[in-house]
Amino acid sequence: MGREKSRVNAKPRKVEPAWTPQIISALSEVRVTDIIAGPCAAHSFFITDNGQLFGLGRNESGQLGLGNTIRQDGAIEIPFFVDKKVIGAAVGRGHSIILTEEDGAYGMGDNDMGQLGIGTNVGKGATVTTPKPVQLQQKVKHAACGFDFTLFVTSKGFLYSAGSSESGQLGINDNGEYIEGRKLFYTAHAVPTRVHSFFTKDPRTKEVTRVPNVLIRYVSAGQHHCLAISETDELYTWGFNGHGRLGHRTTENELIPMRVLHFRPGDKNSCVKVAKCSYGGCFAVNNLGNLYCWGQNQIARLECPYPIPVEDLYGWNVNDIGPGKNHHVIAADFSSIAMGKATTGELGMGHTVKSSSRPDKMHGVDGLKMIQCGAGAAHTLLLAADDDDESKEILKKLDVNDD
Repeated sequence: MGREKSRVNAKPRKVEPAWTPQIISALSEVRVTDIIAGPCAAHSFFITDNGQLFGLGRNESGQLGLGNTIRQDGAIEIPFFVDKKVIGAAVGRGHSIILTEEDGAYGMGDNDMGQLGIGTNVGKGATVTTPKPVQLQQKVKHAACGFDFTLFVTSKGFLYSAGSSESGQLGINDNGEYIEGRKLFYTAHAVPTRVHSFFTKDPRTKEVTRVPNVLIRYVSAGQHHCLAISETDELYTWGFNGHGRLGHRTTENELIPMRVLHFRPGDKNSCVKVAKCSYGGCFAVNNLGNLYCWGQNQIARLECPYPIPVEDLYGWNVNDIGPGKNHHVIAADFSSIAMGKATTGELGMGHTVKSSSRPDKMHGVDGLKMIQCGAGAAHTLLLAADDDDESKEILKKLDVNDD
């Protein structure tokens, strides 16, 4: 739902917003297992059970990997990956990373700050319209894209980063500042760099202690901030800290990953199950299914520099979060819940609802169990289970998007 995202080499045409959830007809003959959206991105990808990759949305920098810069209003299979098995993907403002089983990671789209990690073609206006291999010898199992940077997690649990480090979002204890003449510039990191150090800070004494042997299983990126979950379920954040989006009770930027002390591994009440960055904040779900937020998150105009529970969702079992820029979507029990600002149908509540400061249900899909949800610029994606008769009946009642 939202602003509909034209077939390869077709001229983009004006399309009407989808004000309520619709089925994407181009994907009706395949089994989608993963949807990829991001708070900085106006393009998205879909991965099927046999590793096919489909994409749609904006493509002005070649971020769909089609060899052109034509916007795609309907989901199409990405030809470059037809003979490969895709196992993951990530999307940023104008760039994308695709992970394959056979050949590792590929990057396409904007590369002005080296965010693709391909080692070449860096500088103002630099774009890559055909996927190129990321310069990382280890297999990548997970990736996340921010505004102009990328995070990579290898199969060994090592964390790497590439792109702009202007606010410390690369986690390498350097913001890359340098002066040339009288102008301030920032270093472009075109080859992925290993993030070696992870720390914890005492909230009273401010004493910083290094945490040894940290291995990462998951990463997420906002505009210029990041989070990571370790294999021992510790949550770390770093980068830009405006509005307290790092959750450390401060607004100072962090150049290295710092542990969020609110969440404690092994404690069912405060152990992180899911955590994701929105454009200006973060969300996390504990093992009990309770949702927490911090930073700037468009929830009842709430801004907080440390994790607080979303009280409107007390009693709900939250399964997944789709944080966006101005709106967010949540999969909870057998309901899909949305909140925030929306002018093109992102909330999925009809053309009369263009904002909701508090979480509210999308009634058109009530009763469906959502496997995944995602939010990006001006659009929302939901992946529903259809393994029972009741779910199939609900899905039959939804409109179909034939673009």
